[in-house]
Amino acid sequence: DVGRVLDMPYAACDAIAKMIPNDLGMTLDETITLASIVQAEASSSIDMKLVSSVFHNRLNNPDQFPLLQSDPTTNYVEEVIKPNLEIYSQSMCDAYDTYKGGGLPPGAICNPGIEAIQAVLYPRETDYYYFCSDLDTGEFFFATTLEEHEANLVKAHLVAGSDE
Repeated sequence: DVGRVLDMPYAACDAIAKMIPNDLGMTLDETITLASIVQAEASSSIDMKLVSSVFHNRLNNPDQFPLLQSDPTTNYVEEVIKPNLEIYSQSMCDAYDTYKGGGLPPGAICNPGIEAIQAVLYPRETDYYYFCSDLDTGEFFFATTLEEHEANLVKAHLVAGSDE
């Protein structure tokens, strides 16, 4: 019946809301928003849990890391928001771009899958605050310090090394 089909998304949201650990400190909307960023950043469940840990660590240390700095949020602004705005709004663009706006964006940037949601609900426990990936191989590099991250950017071929 049509009513049952229409109720399915609500049932899924209720099920996810019941899965959110009390100590996570996130609402259902925040969970889905962060999961959407994790989904856009990583494709494997292992990488999703590590990427999620970076974002959780940053969100839990806003004085030291006020910005999540996720490239897919900038891409979302450029590819989805700006082309569809009837009246340009810099504040809306900045709210979604995690290189400009602090914390989470006001909403999801894509529809996250269950693996991304689970990665947000149960991230790996790490001391990582940075990550990058080699765009050719898809290999991820995680770091605790900015110095380690800068070395990883060279390993990932995202910047030239000092010997090049």
